[in-house]
Amino acid sequence: MKKIILILVTIIASNIINAQDYKFGKVSLDEVKNNVYAKDTSASAVILHKSRRTYFNHDATDGYVIVTEIHERIKILNKDGLDYGTKEIGLFKSGSNKERLSSIKAYTYSEVEGKLKSEKLKKNGVFKNEVSDNWNETSFTMPNVKVGSVVEWTYRITSPFWKIDDLIIQADIPTAHYFGKIERLSYFNFQRIVKGRFNVVPKEYKEPRSLNVSWEQSTNRALTQTTKSATRQTTEYVTEYELRDIPALKEEPYVDNIDNYRFLITYELMSTEFPNNGLKKYSTSWEEVVKTINKSKYFGEQIKKTRFLKDDVLHLKSMGTAPLEITNNAFDFVKNKMSWNGKKAVVTRDGIQKAYKENTGSSAQINLMLVMLLRECGVKANPVLVSTRDHGFPVFPTLDGFNYVIACVEIGGKDILLDATEKLNIPGILPERALNWEGTLVLEDDRTRKINLYPNKLSQANTIMNVIINEDGSLEGKQRSNFTDMEALKYRKNYKKYNKEEYIEDIINTYAFDDLIDFEVKNIEELNKPIMETYAFEFDEGVDVIGNEIYISPLLFLKIQSNPFKLEERNYPVNFVYPQSRKKIINIKTPQGYQVMSLPKPIKVSLPDGMGSFLFNINEAKGSINVITDFKINRAIIPAYKYLELKEFYNQRVMKEAEKIVLTKI
Repeated sequence: MKKIILILVTIIASNIINAQDYKFGKVSLDEVKNNVYAKDTSASAVILHKSRRTYFNHDATDGYVIVTEIHERIKILNKDGLDYGTKEIGLFKSGSNKERLSSIKAYTYSEVEGKLKSEKLKKNGVFKNEVSDNWNETSFTMPNVKVGSVVEWTYRITSPFWKIDDLIIQADIPTAHYFGKIERLSYFNFQRIVKGRFNVVPKEYKEPRSLNVSWEQSTNRALTQTTKSATRQTTEYVTEYELRDIPALKEEPYVDNIDNYRFLITYELMSTEFPNNGLKKYSTSWEEVVKTINKSKYFGEQIKKTRFLKDDVLHLKSMGTAPLEITNNAFDFVKNKMSWNGKKAVVTRDGIQKAYKENTGSSAQINLMLVMLLRECGVKANPVLVSTRDHGFPVFPTLDGFNYVIACVEIGGKDILLDATEKLNIPGILPERALNWEGTLVLEDDRTRKINLYPNKLSQANTIMNVIINEDGSLEGKQRSNFTDMEALKYRKNYKKYNKEEYIEDIINTYAFDDLIDFEVKNIEELNKPIMETYAFEFDEGVDVIGNEIYISPLLFLKIQSNPFKLEERNYPVNFVYPQSRKKIINIKTPQGYQVMSLPKPIKVSLPDGMGSFLFNINEAKGSINVITDFKINRAIIPAYKYLELKEFYNQRVMKEAEKIVLTKI
């Protein structure tokens, strides 16, 4: 009987979903009352419905425009979902052209004394903000949103740019129903690409369209203008997408940019063909994109204007003539002279010489200056175009596909990558923001080649600890650590955020020490040397004392607490940013009068194809215990199909480091 009732409830719930009225304003009391989304009980909110219609119009000012109408309905399931009661809408602009937002309507629906109450968003709740030279933003926060509320809004964007915004079907929360409709005039030809792991079979058809076309016409020798209009009969190609029960895109650690793996549909304008105007092609190749950038007066032409560097070139040549020596000296010169203003750029619209005079500039200005200086000193140097991690992977070859520039020198047949925006850097090491798959090396003759941005060398973080365990469970110890390459860069950047006292306090708080003394760091400023950190510590309750037994974690406070990989499956790669090695040697002196009852067993496990390894070894000898762990990830990127093996690899590490050494009193 219970099974029958459960089946009936499931059928009724399913029918309610399928029969849902998605018309704006038709929110039911049942939607507000239901605070669980059965298909993802961990969800903080759920998009009950999202629809998107995009079509073309024509007006006298902008000509052909793209109009997009959005309708969203979101259910707030718990307090973590309250953020989804705020909406931010980006509006692109370029020169005098800009996207326009209109027809905002929005309501919050809540249950009050068993009845449905709606509250309208007022005009004073809508805010406008200029984000950058190319973006404005309109935002609003829905009134009186609380757990259980349903928020709903609709708005329209009119764009003079012939760019169909991506249909973002997968959100960070689950989506119960999605509907998208693209209506393309026959004058415009777009290429469509589906990103993400989902398959979609759209409904496609065509229908006639009567389009009102208007324009301004000068009369009386251009002294006045009148608006002319006409009706054109054309064809509209329609594509409809309808999907249900789209899971949330859940982010785990070690991902480069989660948007790279989101289920979405993107459109690229391939060509236009208007009446009496003929065919015009827009699609291009990466080779053509790079050639356009290189021939630009803001890029390739800038590198040729080197006169202002004449004295610096003479100075650098006087310091040494070997290519590697010149490279190091030029890198230090630019890095120390220039300060990065935080702007990621490919071209230098204000010019490199202006940045040189002001001692500050964008990534393009600083690193192109470095290329110029190296070339003038006789070193084979070229710029590398990059898309940073937060910029993602470009789908189509466009000028916007790159947003950053670094430098590359070739010495002895080997490439050395340089980024002088990072003052704590050395040649061959890039800041994390630039480590994003491949860059495009631009040669002087317009040829290009792809170049791997990830380092091949393991960056190391090694620790040696000598610790005394007292009978009351307290610890006294000394620790020495060293950090190389990317680990050293990370350490230096973190250390520079604090003064020495604040940094010591941060260590105490991280490990819950009771005291820390004799703290010392070497080579903070000697960037070519490893970081060396030493200190002594006291820990009042470092191990567990239960009766006549002492229980010790082999790695003490350095053990890994949990497996960072939680998902049952992962459909995007694990990005560790760089290959890395972490070795720990811990020498434990046990208290007199105690003997070892049990030790964890040594293990050695490996990932397939040499991707990584974990060694755990432990030995007892004359009142002391020696523990060695060696953890390596040999590749910056582990593919998604190896995720379960990586997860199990981490599980074994977590379980082994959680095992206890047991001492008993004699």
